[in-house]
Amino acid sequence: CGRVHRLLSQKHVDRVRADYNDHLKSKVMKDRQMATAVYFIDVLALRAGNEKGEDEADTVGCCSLRYEHITLEPPNFLVFDFLGKDSIRYYNRVQVDDRVFKNIKLFKDQTSEGDMLFDRVDVGLV
Repeated sequence: CGRVHRLLSQKHVDRVRADYNDHLKSKVMKDRQMATAVYFIDVLALRAGNEKGEDEADTVGCCSLRYEHITLEPPNFLVFDFLGKDSIRYYNRVQVDDRVFKNIKLFKDQTSEGDMLFDRVDVGLV
């Protein structure tokens, strides 16, 4: 029974990964943003995150990443630097898929300091 459950679970994971990989190059910006966010959650184990109220610490999750939280290092490295859950600094330099790098460059080109990178993604949908 456990083996069957693992096989079914892996089948679902494989389907989700194939789906978000297809959407990384979508012409629909919302789909492209969603796919990039899910990539970060899957590959980097970032939590989904959410916007905070003014009385809460400025902690960040994947869906609340802002322009200043990611630095691009060509050809395909991203540097993440932000306060994560419980106000613990998250700093990580990672090599990403070329399409993900291009997407983050595109998102950053359309925003500036203080702007959300995933402005079309609803954390509830992720």
